[in-house]
Amino acid sequence: MSTTTPPALARRGFLALGLSTGVTVALARPSSAATVGYTYQVQQTQSWCSAASSRIALSARDHLPSQSSLAASLGLRDGHGLQDATLIASVLNSRLGIGGRSARYYFRQPAAGTLKARLRSRVVHSIDAGYPVVINMNQVDGTVFSSGHYIAIVGYRAGEYKIADPVTSSRNGVWRDEDDIVRWNKLNRFTAYGA
Repeated sequence: MSTTTPPALARRGFLALGLSTGVTVALARPSSAATVGYTYQVQQTQSWCSAASSRIALSARDHLPSQSSLAASLGLRDGHGLQDATLIASVLNSRLGIGGRSARYYFRQPAAGTLKARLRSRVVHSIDAGYPVVINMNQVDGTVFSSGHYIAIVGYRAGEYKIADPVTSSRNGVWRDEDDIVRWNKLNRFTAYGA
């Protein structure tokens, strides 16, 4: 079952400025909160969280491939989950046709102790550009994933991230404290859009 939010670019705030000539100019300023539109779908097998989260990311750009085609591209076989976390960026870039540009999806693994600041910076940039973030988790709420688990971050606001967790629709479009997201990400791994 899927629910659809119309794809849309992130909302940005604008500041109107009057110049001495009487002209009003709108200047963009960084958002304090933003979300992207996306299409949600529960993962179709226990080991396809990376495929389902990648599909959520692609859906924000009006791409709706099947989870099975994404699973094949990510090398998900024989009930095993993703073996190479860098493949998410490659598959997203390939499906979106943005692989040769400097602004594209990149796999990130910041040094220990820097995840909170680096994740916040990359989430803001990625969401403001209209691209969800795919992040590797070891836990979400009370559910522990001993082999890891992928979810999408589809929005941010002060101190929180809006997530789309493909394991259960009850965690689709919900806000979670950014400290919890950082604490639940033991390997410091995520894939975000940027330069």
